[in-house]
Amino acid sequence: MPTRKLQNPEDFQGQKFYVGIDVHKKSWTVTVRSLSFVVDHFTQPPSTEALVSHLQRKFPGGEFYSVYEAGFSGTGIHEQLCKRGIKNIVVHPGDIPRTDKDKKNKTDIHDSRSIAFNLEKGNLHSIFVMSRQQQEFRALFRLRESKARDMARTINRLKSCLLFFGIDYSSTFEGYISARVITWLRRLRMANEAGAFTLKKYIDDLVHQRNELGKITKVLRIQVKKEYSLPYKCLLSVPGIGFTTAIGLLAEIGDFNRFKDPAEYCSFLGLIPWQHSSGESVHVKGIQPRCNKHLRPLLVEASWAAIRNEPSLLKYYRKHAVKNSKHAIIKVARKLALIAKGVAQKLQIYRTEYSPLPEQGLCGQ
Repeated sequence: MPTRKLQNPEDFQGQKFYVGIDVHKKSWTVTVRSLSFVVDHFTQPPSTEALVSHLQRKFPGGEFYSVYEAGFSGTGIHEQLCKRGIKNIVVHPGDIPRTDKDKKNKTDIHDSRSIAFNLEKGNLHSIFVMSRQQQEFRALFRLRESKARDMARTINRLKSCLLFFGIDYSSTFEGYISARVITWLRRLRMANEAGAFTLKKYIDDLVHQRNELGKITKVLRIQVKKEYSLPYKCLLSVPGIGFTTAIGLLAEIGDFNRFKDPAEYCSFLGLIPWQHSSGESVHVKGIQPRCNKHLRPLLVEASWAAIRNEPSLLKYYRKHAVKNSKHAIIKVARKLALIAKGVAQKLQIYRTEYSPLPEQGLCGQ
């Protein structure tokens, strides 16, 4: 790919350079633009130190702006580049403008050229970058979420085994896996050693997953009470919102003030419709597929619990359920999410729409 040589290769004081980085595990492909031209492109090992050294050596005194796509590498590269004086942003891959030609001719060098070009034109906007502390708290929440899925899979495997051998567990093995259930399972007898060994391994796996989930939950409770005690208490006061949903909101969102308006907040959660329209043809589709996939299911589930416990939300649901019950519960989820945002920002316990404000409205006061 041709590049343009600069006229003053030794004096770049104050000149702006725009660096597009296509990040991979084993290599980075880099394109550098300045004055609307590509001035350099190269492939290097995955190292911020190597990138910064190359830029400072080849363009001394330059002012560097860089960008890369959010993905497996997280924001560690972003933090390192910013510490070295490079103004970096992290963008969502879906927010990068691409022509049909770009989509059909995709290579690492084309990707780095595209993001460098759009960075120079001002077409890119950074995602919200959480603090390292917030990211670690979110990682702990997602670890618990992953372990809960492992627990569910383990239970389903055990149930399938019991059903296959005609063992009725309906009166004992339902809901919470207590010590009594484990004792009942261990007392079961199979026809031979092979069956006994298989059942024992299923039970041992169940006990292991149960213990691991308990350990993670315990640490998560300690962390949320240590770092987010007041907003956590306020979120629990909202009908339908329990331990998992409250911690999920605090972990996945962090700072509720990051959203400029309610529409942006609901869009992040994926609780607004999307449409495909042209001229007089308007096609409104369901809820948008782009969302925080950790929060939306929790909020929808919490909405079903909320309408059973809060008359005003039940009235709101019935009002919209006349047309479509599925759309109605999403509307309730959106309203519940906005209520949660309000109480967390104001540190105020939830109150019904028609009840007077309590004298001690603030959590912890």
